[in-house]
Amino acid sequence: MEIRQLEVFCQVYEQESFSKAAERLGISQPTVSSHIQHLEDYLGKKLFDRTGKRVIPTPEARILYRYALEILKKRNEALSEILSVEKSPSGILKIGASNIPGDYILPSALKKIRAYLPKVVLHVEIFDSSKVLKLLKENFPEIDIGIVGRKINDSSFEWKLIGNDEIVLIAPPFFKSSSISLSELKELPLFFRETDSGTRKTIEEELKKRKIDPLKLKVVGILGSNTAIKEAVKTGEGFGLVSSLSVKKELECGELKVVKIEGLKIKRNFYAVKRKDLTLQPAARIFWEKINRIFQ
Repeated sequence: MEIRQLEVFCQVYEQESFSKAAERLGISQPTVSSHIQHLEDYLGKKLFDRTGKRVIPTPEARILYRYALEILKKRNEALSEILSVEKSPSGILKIGASNIPGDYILPSALKKIRAYLPKVVLHVEIFDSSKVLKLLKENFPEIDIGIVGRKINDSSFEWKLIGNDEIVLIAPPFFKSSSISLSELKELPLFFRETDSGTRKTIEEELKKRKIDPLKLKVVGILGSNTAIKEAVKTGEGFGLVSSLSVKKELECGELKVVKIEGLKIKRNFYAVKRKDLTLQPAARIFWEKINRIFQ
């Protein structure tokens, strides 16, 4: 039994005419007759008696009509609710973000996100980039979408560029030099991020391009966030390579300074990422579709 057969049946029942039903439905009368015949064959019951030009429902047709109306009503309600959810979803949008996007980029985009998703609660969890990608790949739907600071070669992911950044060397304000050479960088006591951090991987890749072995740098501390590195540098015990986005306030207040590294400029991009093979829930779908406007 098909929905279209029930639609045709209800029209014949209400119009008491095959030709009028065909006209209402915008199909040919033979097509109407075919639908009714298939329905009668399926049920093993006659549904209409034909007396001249008039069509009279049988007792079985009267029973079927009651249920057919309910079925069609439920179909319409389902379609309406699906479209409603798509237009104005509610619930939770789960985003896994690496440190810099989670702390600085997403918060600044909240107003636009709320404009597109006014009924949705944004749930952001902060991990390093590798952890975000692992969760997205292995533990869906623990997070819907990832926001990370590096892109990997994995065909199971779809990516969208959302912004860029520069990684800068920060120093305590009493450090006199405004710039240093690459050879001088090798002698500085440095605070680094953890191994799986997108920031650290970007730094190491750029240093290797310039024939500098990251393992030969004087790393005096490995810290789990840019904030921790900033606080450590403020003590005067070392220097840090961090996102320029993360030190705007400290630079304005004079708590830290940026030291230029001659011959080294570290640029990187930020990406939104999702699984290619899975359908996003409605809130995540809208977020993904509007992502260029959200982060422009």
